[in-house]
Amino acid sequence: KTKQVNSTGGVSLFIEKSLASHVQDFISHSSRILSVDLYFKGNIKLRIFVIYIPPISDSKLRSETIDLLLQLLVQAKQQNFYHAICGDFNMHLDTYYPIYFNRPAIASQRAYRLLHHLLSHGYEETFPVNASVSLGTFHRDDQITRIDYVWSCPMLKGYALTSYIFDAQDTCSSDHNPIITYFDDSLLIASIKVARAKQLQRQTRRIFKFDSVTDQQWESFSTHTDSLCDVPPTTFSTWHINQQCEYLHSRIVKAANASLPSVIVGSQHTPTVPKDLEALTQHYRFLSRLLHSIRLLRKYPSTYYNRYE
Repeated sequence: KTKQVNSTGGVSLFIEKSLASHVQDFISHSSRILSVDLYFKGNIKLRIFVIYIPPISDSKLRSETIDLLLQLLVQAKQQNFYHAICGDFNMHLDTYYPIYFNRPAIASQRAYRLLHHLLSHGYEETFPVNASVSLGTFHRDDQITRIDYVWSCPMLKGYALTSYIFDAQDTCSSDHNPIITYFDDSLLIASIKVARAKQLQRQTRRIFKFDSVTDQQWESFSTHTDSLCDVPPTTFSTWHINQQCEYLHSRIVKAANASLPSVIVGSQHTPTVPKDLEALTQHYRFLSRLLHSIRLLRKYPSTYYNRYE
């Protein structure tokens, strides 16, 4: 967490427990920029920036924060970090797109330097256009806007799957809604499993042999899972999404342990991904990027066409 200088500063990042052992460094660059470095097996380095950019009304502090962030992004690239930038940008990407596509001289002016840098250097916001008039990331009175983002660097964006705005108005008093972005964990998963095994001092672990599962075993697994999920749908739908996921996870794992073939392996073992699953993941990545383009095309048909024809 950053040191909070005044009421407009202070950002923090919560790390999932299984990732905690991978944290190598964290730096509070200012009360508005925090970076956390995670290191993984295979020289994989991930840097997450959490930011808060002051509004235009505080022009001096806004400009200083943007300049510092740009310097840090250049450093992250030079140091070969996979990196992502998330937080409150206090910028309107929807209104900047027509300028970026149609008026390059204006798009590169100092006032737009951060968005111009991100777009021109291959960064990607998985949810680039907000098609909803009733759900934004910021809401106050009758004002609903999109000023919060999760940007992925060119190396990381290929692992981004999908993103959406979570409506949190009924669960908290904040005037912001979070953006939830999903990434393909194949970049990190092998290292996470090894580190977790070391953390628990396990020499072996059990993995499922998905390639050798028969139709009968899949049917048994499905039936067993259904029998374990005995909470009525009307009750399940009222739970928070975290509770829903935990409930389903425990039932699925229990059914898998009872129904699917498995084998004991060493804690350093890295299982191969089934070809069908790998192909499915690749298709999902392609469809996600296609959806990214379609959203832009629907919002700005002429400008998008002119730029990429």
